[in-house]
Amino acid sequence: MRSFLFRLSFACIALGLPFLSAQAQGLSDVMLYSRMDPLGSARSMGLGGAMTALGADLGSVSSNPAGLGMYRSSDIGISIGVGAGGGNMRYGEEQNVTAAPHVMVGQVGAALTLPMNHPQFRRGTFAFSYAPLKNFHQRVEWAGDQNGESLTQQLALQADGTSFDSLWYAQPFDADLAWYTYLIDTVGGSVNQYDPAFGPSDDVRQSLRRDRSGRMGETTFAFGTTYADALHIGMAIGLSSVEMQRTDVYSEEKTSGPSSLDRFTFNDQLEVSGSGGYWSFGLILQPKSSPIRLGWSYRSGTVYTLDDFYQVDATSDFQDGNGYEWNSPNSYVQYQVRTPRQHRLGLSWTMGKRALLSLDYGYRDYRQATFESNDFLDSDVQSIQNGIDDQFAAAIQYNGGLEFRVQDTWRIRMGGGRKSPAAKPQQVSMGSTIDGTIIPESGETIHWALGGEFRDETWYAGATYRHTSTPDVRRLYASSPDLAWGRMGLGMLMFTIGARY
Repeated sequence: MRSFLFRLSFACIALGLPFLSAQAQGLSDVMLYSRMDPLGSARSMGLGGAMTALGADLGSVSSNPAGLGMYRSSDIGISIGVGAGGGNMRYGEEQNVTAAPHVMVGQVGAALTLPMNHPQFRRGTFAFSYAPLKNFHQRVEWAGDQNGESLTQQLALQADGTSFDSLWYAQPFDADLAWYTYLIDTVGGSVNQYDPAFGPSDDVRQSLRRDRSGRMGETTFAFGTTYADALHIGMAIGLSSVEMQRTDVYSEEKTSGPSSLDRFTFNDQLEVSGSGGYWSFGLILQPKSSPIRLGWSYRSGTVYTLDDFYQVDATSDFQDGNGYEWNSPNSYVQYQVRTPRQHRLGLSWTMGKRALLSLDYGYRDYRQATFESNDFLDSDVQSIQNGIDDQFAAAIQYNGGLEFRVQDTWRIRMGGGRKSPAAKPQQVSMGSTIDGTIIPESGETIHWALGGEFRDETWYAGATYRHTSTPDVRRLYASSPDLAWGRMGLGMLMFTIGARY
């Protein structure tokens, strides 16, 4: 437990308050695994995710299982995406645009429609689907010049009061590494007071590069049917999984000043894996002879049990040609995150055989999330939970999409949506001061999509491009006078092919 708390301390240097780092990192973890951005078929993505009142598509398994009741035949399909996740970031006077290309599975699924021996329930559809809930692939970089400011000063303050021969125990993931790589050194005549290698007379170039990969995915089994050809009913149960690898490389390089230190680097590596389960239920009302459909779906929260592995190494290079490196111990901790439940309402309007309009409204209160761990002190768990209650917020999501039919077999789609912030907005004053904790990935999210598809009675193939972006603000370390600003983004081209029989 102690090692994890100090891992949190270094990981949250960017959050500004080291003594609140355990809470801050815990809030970041809860937000990361609670804020979903699901992919799916080319159709569901092309309609902006507004599928709550639509059906007869494998994308219904995730959005509203009641849509399976609209199937009149069986279906099998696969979607593959080619994308790039990155950011457009500004730190000081410098701007960096980065991205990491990758390939991933968008959705694999099958639906088997069978007759039912009942006058009101004529058909039933069993479905299986795997689909990503969130794509972690990302490369982001922040870089800029600082005058008289350095992370080594932060590390010296952190080590003050702890004897140099106890840093390995008290602060093995940050100050201890700085001690063995000579980024900090004891003041003459003292064993527990420290000077930083870069002082107020040194100008440095600071940079932070983040490479992240992995995904949150869900494997779902669902059933849908229709009552009296008017009310579609569906339910689903699923297993969710998390796989994430993240490497953060923070470095400083002297541009001018008297220090004998030229450059240092902290390289920290995080691996997270885990699993959980959820269930969902939905309804779609389709009055006879009406072009309007109304949909509702409920999704329970997911209880993730997560395994967290962490390790840091540091290196330094000096003017005299000497270089030093030191590694932290490996850290392992397990914790549970319960994500908030979600309600969705949907409306679709079929305009003859030529066009379709679909609209969705979603509600999720992130204050319903919980954090638990036997590897934490009870006071730390309570502190994280208090942070969830105080700083998280209810978020509203709007999605919409249009589909046009061309010559009966071709479809053109466009859509988009907006998610409101999932945490209380931070108060900004004096240009670069933020009051409160910065919670990554909690800001407003906007997405748009454009696609097309060929579909006849036996097979279909299509493609959709979708782009998502959200604002990002952070400090590269606690005492940094400047904030890094920008937007995170993910562009994905999804290809779908399938057959009906």
